[in-house]
Amino acid sequence: MKRLLSIVIVLVFALTVVMPLTAEKSYAAFSERTTMPEFGSAEGQAYYYSNNNLFYQYDLGPNQKYLSSYGGYCVGNCTWYAYGRASEILGKTFNTNFRKGAAQWWDINKSGNYYPYGSTPKAGAIACYSNHVAIVEKVVNGQPYVSESGWKIASTQPASAADLRFHYGSPWEKNPKGYIYITDTASAGGAEGTVPASYSVKITAKDLNMRTGPGTNYSKIGYVKQGTYQVDQECGNWARLADSGYWICLSYATKVDTAAPPVSDTGTASSYQVKVTATNLNMRTGPGTSYQKKGYIKPGVYTITLTNNGWGKVSETGYWICLKYTTTVSGSSSAQQPGSSGGTSGSAEPSALYKVKVTASALYMRTGPGTSYSSKGKLAKGAVQEIKDTKNGWGQLSSNGYWIKLSYTVPLQGEYNVKVTAKDLNMRTGPGTSYQKKGYIKPGVHTISQTSGGWGKLKSNGYWIKLSYTTKL
Repeated sequence: MKRLLSIVIVLVFALTVVMPLTAEKSYAAFSERTTMPEFGSAEGQAYYYSNNNLFYQYDLGPNQKYLSSYGGYCVGNCTWYAYGRASEILGKTFNTNFRKGAAQWWDINKSGNYYPYGSTPKAGAIACYSNHVAIVEKVVNGQPYVSESGWKIASTQPASAADLRFHYGSPWEKNPKGYIYITDTASAGGAEGTVPASYSVKITAKDLNMRTGPGTNYSKIGYVKQGTYQVDQECGNWARLADSGYWICLSYATKVDTAAPPVSDTGTASSYQVKVTATNLNMRTGPGTSYQKKGYIKPGVYTITLTNNGWGKVSETGYWICLKYTTTVSGSSSAQQPGSSGGTSGSAEPSALYKVKVTASALYMRTGPGTSYSSKGKLAKGAVQEIKDTKNGWGQLSSNGYWIKLSYTVPLQGEYNVKVTAKDLNMRTGPGTSYQKKGYIKPGVHTISQTSGGWGKLKSNGYWIKLSYTTKL
């Protein structure tokens, strides 16, 4: 009897030691789920029963709402549960591209290349079947144990998670298409699956949408012009443009040779000097933002040998800079930047930007500060413009470098308050994503002292933030 008892004790000890070693887990923060989250639980509110879950948001989750089109209350849905569980595992909202039916999840990931995938089950992976998805909670001796829900409509309203359709154990379905390893990819910020990239694309379409993120579910932000652009991030079949920070679909763009493009020599011969004071003024291989960046030019005085549409080629570096961010200090050229004062020497640094409103019915723009300069079109009454420099009662426009008579305008209040709610809104040294990051701004109310191209300068520290992520007070 004692011998038999000893054998039993040894077997129990062996099982407690061996069995945990056979369970495979692929994510450090992963914790096995065997029950449905309760309605009032923290994880339930964060990932399952709130608009953070796209399927719940569109009445395809158990939101305790009677669905007349289905004739009852939704008390189960595999995509709703898998989306919530994936978000819970990752600790943030799951990739919004997986907002379609279960039968499409495998192809969505494969075509978009969002996450690694394969035929071997791993803890934390999404199991995809012909018309069902589930979450692998653990793997024992090669066999997956999953948590899953399934489509079900009930006549009575669910009162708790116990009323919802849920299963933990061996999968309901057999013969999976494969497994999506969502925990095997580290996000580079922004959308899940984003990775750094460095190449150029050529865009020939006239109306290619830019979006705020990598997918058609993100907001449109206008169109990108035809030309060649540098890409700095990728997410599946989407690419982020380095110049604007917005995303385009690669199906409508062509990758170009990654070899360094030649520096453009197209322009009008010039010979004058400009002063650069900015510490982050981009140099490019040609006269425009569609050309490749070649670092920043150091502050100092430089000689311009070619000009083209407001850009100048620098003799000392061989690259192009935008002339509206410089000041002419010596020499002259008939082809200087738009709005230059004809080669005046010793001109002062541009004054701080401020806004004016046009009061005349039609206000002429001119190439210099006076009526003797050429006319370059008119501004309509009520137009609001930024002024970057003044001289003899004239103001130079930030938008194009031309000059207007300030007596036909009224100044606008330059400062106003905005409310910031985001915890990770970048501050930068200038008005654009090409400028250096300077940490995150704290949520709260902040004063904007200057604006430029959708960006606002903070009065408190002089850094810039993207105004589309704030609310004007």
